[in-house]
Amino acid sequence: MGSAFHFQTIEDTIGVLTFDLPNEKLNKFSTPVREELIKILDELSQKRELKCLLIRSTKKGNFIAGADIKEIVDLYDQDVAYSESRKGQIMFNRIAELPYPTIAVINGTCMGGGTELSLACSYRLASDNPETKIALPEINIGLFPAWGGTQRLPRLIGLQRSLDVILTGRNLNGERAYRYGIVDKIIPKELVEEASLQFAKDVINGKNVLARSRRKQRGLLPVLLEKNPLGRAIIYHQAKKTVLKKTKGHYPAPLKALQSVKKGYKKQLNKGLDIEAKLFTKLIGTSISKNLIKIFFWTTAVKKENGTNNPDISIKEIKKAATLGAGVMGGGIAQLFASNNIPVRVKDINFDAVAKAYQQAAHVLKGNLKRRRITALEYNHTLGRITGTIDYKGLKNVDIVVEAIVEDLEIKKKVFAELEQYIANDTIVVSNTSSLQINAMAVAFKYPQRFVGMHFFNPVHRMPLVEVVRGKESTDEVIATTFQLAKVLGKTPIVVNDGPGFLVNRLLVPYMVEALSLLEEGHTIQIIDKAMEKFGMPMGPIELFDEVGLDVAYKVAKILAVSMGDRMAESDILHKLVQDNRFGKKNGVGFYRYRNRKKLNDPHIRDYITVKKETRLSQQVLVARMVYPMINEAARCLQENVVSRPQDVDVGMIFGTGFAPFRGGLLTFADVEGISKISDTLESFSQEYDQRFAPAPILKEINQSGKGFYQFF
Repeated sequence: MGSAFHFQTIEDTIGVLTFDLPNEKLNKFSTPVREELIKILDELSQKRELKCLLIRSTKKGNFIAGADIKEIVDLYDQDVAYSESRKGQIMFNRIAELPYPTIAVINGTCMGGGTELSLACSYRLASDNPETKIALPEINIGLFPAWGGTQRLPRLIGLQRSLDVILTGRNLNGERAYRYGIVDKIIPKELVEEASLQFAKDVINGKNVLARSRRKQRGLLPVLLEKNPLGRAIIYHQAKKTVLKKTKGHYPAPLKALQSVKKGYKKQLNKGLDIEAKLFTKLIGTSISKNLIKIFFWTTAVKKENGTNNPDISIKEIKKAATLGAGVMGGGIAQLFASNNIPVRVKDINFDAVAKAYQQAAHVLKGNLKRRRITALEYNHTLGRITGTIDYKGLKNVDIVVEAIVEDLEIKKKVFAELEQYIANDTIVVSNTSSLQINAMAVAFKYPQRFVGMHFFNPVHRMPLVEVVRGKESTDEVIATTFQLAKVLGKTPIVVNDGPGFLVNRLLVPYMVEALSLLEEGHTIQIIDKAMEKFGMPMGPIELFDEVGLDVAYKVAKILAVSMGDRMAESDILHKLVQDNRFGKKNGVGFYRYRNRKKLNDPHIRDYITVKKETRLSQQVLVARMVYPMINEAARCLQENVVSRPQDVDVGMIFGTGFAPFRGGLLTFADVEGISKISDTLESFSQEYDQRFAPAPILKEINQSGKGFYQFF
């Protein structure tokens, strides 16, 4: 490996240290890179002629990505972890101790160790480049920033704002980082070199006194809270309460990070750094961290994939789009296109319907505006990219059409046959269906090879997964283009082959219907939901019905019952609720009642549940009754090549349903749980309750092999 750092001087007194890791798109701190930097810093400490040092990157869109995570994948030894943490801290101490001011010039992503390097500098500049993002995201891989992040940031900007950054791992754009006091000045992306050089000259001439003074918390209440022990105790208590509410106690990293800040904040920096390193070692070998790191690598790998086995396949750039259907999903998809600078034409049968797409898009954008994620100007520009129509005018020039109309096969086929007359021969057509098969719809097309499924999950702007569904006629070019589009829209795509329910819904329906069966055995809604929340799901299956919409869930369950009826519990609860217009969250009443976004128990729900037989099952058995059938169905999906890899199942379940990330996904959990235990338990369930639990032949085969899913497939 060549040198990662290059040093030069400007006008004899200003040093410029450039980070440019050879043969890599991103700058990251591997062991050789850290060793090189320490050596350079030793040399720089002797350059007494310098009056200021700029630290910058020449990578497009990247300052520093952070530590090389590959180096901690196999790290379990706590003594080694402590040593590595201390080495990173000492390295950045060298920057802080240089005998002249230092300035981090951030033009692009600045993550983890990159942010910690910048915190060791005297000043931080950030460009107004949209790619500029500053974060300490280690929480997302089950760790916390341990090269000084939990100690330097609170000392720089105060407790409350620093805890928000450290405990959430959230990305801050340049403007927000400036408001927080992390960044001292925003500079134009077109003039990064000139503006940073001028800032350095101003520092030398003593003109940047205000940059330091504006960092501290302002306002009477923040100052009062942070300046006394009682106030700080309130801050720590509230932070812990917020963490536990969000994580339900499943993730130890935020609590350790909070402990690091709390124990080190009022001590000398070096003592605080030692506390940080010692607490960091408690997380390094945990299965939770290893699982979260594995998920990180999966999502990183997706960025390099195209959804096919051909790395050289041509991908069409999507410059203009259209949606058919302006309901909640159609409007949500239109907003997604518009927010990613893709003009979109929305078509529905009348302008009242089209207006709903604008309302849905505006609702999402107003939320972003309120949270200051976009400006008022960006809000208006984004809405301006959405146009509406009640005919097919304007669709001749679009690159892709996304259908999101009523979930009815014959209606969809009729619409597709009509649509094809008004679009170009190479326009890609996508269905957002959640339950109908792509091959069944493809017969409506003259050119079925252009047709593919693109299953977004509701709500579109929040759910990260997109299932790209390959029909038997879909070409590799169409699959690769749709896969790339999902990434452009900020989603995590997986490719699934066509089949009933595709992947996620096929696995989810037995889980949710089994919850109804448990209701009919006398278990309460609260007991069932609580069991799965304790397991690690973001919400229980009954609440999930309300979130999805009982009418939608009922329709999907009926469709899938045709092919999966022998593996699903029978229940008439959904039918009764839908007949009484109890649709869930969207109309305020389902299994629960909803008032002002608050979920409330509804005693009248008992009127819809007929207890067929009484059982009193432990939480462990309740979880097995609901989760093991999903594992059983996942084995069938892999055997039938719905997806080709166990990791596709895990990515799909984590990003499509929120399946407990700390468990590594459904099949990672299955391998840890033990295939023998799962198979034997399903067999006993089939004898005690119903044949729907019978282990699939492929699951028995995996069991007999003595392997897990990740070894067998």
